[in-house]
Amino acid sequence: MTEMSYEVMACAVSGDPIAMQEVLDYFDGYINRLCTHAYLDEMGHVDYGVDTTWKTQLQGKLLVAMLRFKM
Repeated sequence: MTEMSYEVMACAVSGDPIAMQEVLDYFDGYINRLCTHAYLDEMGHVDYGVDTTWKTQLQGKLLVAMLRFKM
């Protein structure tokens, strides 16, 4: 994973939607890992998957935190 530049982060906290999407993309793998859990499929087997509701909530919290950040 490449590092995020200061310029991208500065634009994101200023509200630039393209930079905000870059930040979301940067943290996508980490958010997926946080939102992955075990569940039973139709046959009763344990499977793992990303809970999209949790993921959306975490992405929303990250966006709010970016907009509240003071540089």
